[in-house]
Parts: sequence; structure tokens; C-alpha cells
Amino acid sequence: IDRVLTETLNQYPRIYAVHINLNLPSDFEGDYLAVFAHFFRILESETNELCKDKYTGRTYQNPQTVIRYIWTEASVSTSDHHHHLILLFDRDLFQNLGTGREGWGRFLYKKVRKTWDRVVEASYSQSCSGLAYSPTNEGFELLSDAEVFPLQLNEFFYRISRLAKPIANQNDHRNKSFGCSHDS
Repeated sequence: IDRVLTETLNQYPRIYAVHINLNLPSDFEGDYLAVFAHFFRILESETNELCKDKYTGRTYQNPQTVIRYIWTEASVSTSDHHHHLILLFDRDLFQNLGTGREGWGRFLYKKVRKTWDRVVEASYSQSCSGLAYSPTNEGFELLSDAEVFPLQLNEFFYRISRLAKPIANQNDHRNKSFGCSHDS
């Protein structure tokens, strides 16, 4: 978690982070790690298209973004294939998650949801809808150039550290219940 956050802050001094719950169909038997890998590749490509659309003809120097992420399997008490995902974006490009009532930001939430559904459908071979959602429809800002940054950082670590739970099943390997982006 610390490495991903450090890499993100080194690239983007202002971060926008969102928590998304990702579900898989209850009878899903595919390789969910492959689904995650495919999801992140497509999501990054599609968010870069959004950036290009938003910033074409403007002076912003880098209309592309690298999405960094942290995901973990839900606790053993849940019976479904449920994962928690933290997405970290360049705050200068993405200011909000959007819920459909706001301006440009609504597309980010729709992109995340539709991309997850589409990627799961490709592995599951059945129609899927509504498998990704934000539990609060809120994001979190980390502004390293702000005076309140130490407080923001503490609050953010507290929020995401709650996702770090014991391995759901003793037969699982740690690398199957937790994942994160790698510096590219």
C-alpha cells in the first residue's frame, strides 16, 4: 500500500482516490486474476480517451493518466465473490467520481462500472450488469502541496488499512487475496 501511494504521489502531487466494490457472479469459476488484469488495461485506455476528449486544444501538458490501484478480497464472512478496489488518479485530471448528476466526472463512474461488467461478461459468457459500485459515491483527495496533507494522509491510510484483513481462506495464497499496481 505504501509503495503504490508513494509511486502515485511521486508522479502526481495531487491524487483523487475512490473506493469501488467489485462483484463477480456467484457461480463464476473463471480466473479472476486475469479478469482484474484485463479490467485495468481497458480502464486505463478508456480513461486516457476521456482525458484526450476533455483536454484536446487546451494547454494541459499531460492529458493521459496512469491509474494506480490496490485491491483486496472481501472478508471470509461474505459468501459472494466480492473485492474492494481503491483507484488512484491524477487529481488535476479527475476531480470527482460522479454519480450521473454532475458534469464531466460522471463519465468516470460509468466507465469503471461498464468496464468491469464488460470484462466479467467476456470471461463469464453471460450478460452482466451492476457488478461494480461505489459504496459511498465519494472520493478522497490527497494534496501533497497543501498544508493539511499530513492529516489527509493519516485519514487515507486509516480508511484503506481497514481493507487489509487476514487471508480469507487458509488454503489461499496471499497474492490471490491482495493485489496492486506496479511501477511502469
